[in-house]
Amino acid sequence: MDIMQQGSGRVGRGAIALLGAVLVLPLATPLPSYAQPGEMIPNTGEEITAANQQNIIVHLKHSTDDLHAVFMALKLGSNMQRKGAQVTLVLTLEGVRLADARQPLDLRWGNGTMTVAELYEDFVTAGGKIIVCPVCASAVGIDENFLRPGSQLALENDEIPNLILAADKVLDF
Repeated sequence: MDIMQQGSGRVGRGAIALLGAVLVLPLATPLPSYAQPGEMIPNTGEEITAANQQNIIVHLKHSTDDLHAVFMALKLGSNMQRKGAQVTLVLTLEGVRLADARQPLDLRWGNGTMTVAELYEDFVTAGGKIIVCPVCASAVGIDENFLRPGSQLALENDEIPNLILAADKVLDF
C-alpha cells in the first residue's frame, strides 16, 4: 500500500502509480470538506477536528483476484469515513468488477465474518463514494446499466485526476 500525505501547512510531494504511469505531484491544495469542525461524527460521539476532516482517496485495482486488498480497502475506507473523513473509493483495472452488479460478492477473506457484499454496503452506508474508471469498466463490459447502487462512472477525462489532485491522502490497494 502506498500512502501520500500533505502535512498541515506544508507542501508535500508524493508518487502515485495509476494506470501504469507514475506521477509525482505537489500536494498543496486541499478540497473543502463536507463537514465542519465542531460538528459531531455520526455514531462515534467524537467531534470533527482538522485532523479527522480529510479528503481521502482509496484506489482499488483488485477484485476477486486479491480479496485481501478488497477487504482492506473497504474496511479501512468505512472506518475512516466514520471518523469524519470524506472517503472516495476509486476503482480501476480489475477493481471495477467490484461495482458490477452481475458479479456475486458473497465472498469472504481469511477468517472474516463479513462478505465483500456486506463490506461494500457498509462503506456506502457510512457515506463513502465509489467512482469507477469508465475506460477500465468498458474494457470488461460494464456500463451504467450494470453498476451496483452507490457506484458511478467517472467523467471521462476530468473526475479521477481532479479527485487525486485534491486529495489529502491517497491509499493504493
